[in-house]
Amino acid sequence: MNKTTAASGGGEKNGVPASETNGAKRLSVERIYQKKSQLEHILLRPDTYIGSVEPLKDTMWVYDESAGMVQREITYVPGLYKIFDEILVNAADNKVRDPTMDTIKVDIDP
Repeated sequence: MNKTTAASGGGEKNGVPASETNGAKRLSVERIYQKKSQLEHILLRPDTYIGSVEPLKDTMWVYDESAGMVQREITYVPGLYKIFDEILVNAADNKVRDPTMDTIKVDIDP
C-alpha cells in the first residue's frame, strides 16, 4: 500500500517554500507530493501511528520491588508506551476469546 505525503517543514505550505507559494513560481505536483511506501511513511511520520517519539516527563504509578506501587516522576517515550500497551490489550482480548488461557506473562530484559 502506498501513501502520498506532502513534504513539510518550517515556513512551507504543502512542502513548498513560502517564497514559492506566492504565485510567482508554480511547482509541479511531483515536487509538492511524494509517493511513499507504507514502511517509508511509517518511518517518516511515526507519530501518526503510535504517538510522540520524544521523551516526556510525567508523574505515574510504577512498581518498586521494595515498596510496591509508588507514584513518582519518570521519563518515558509515549510511542513506546503505546506499543507496549497495545501488546497487553491484545493479550487481554485473546483471554476473553480463549477461556483456556490462564496466564499473561511479561519478561523485560533491562
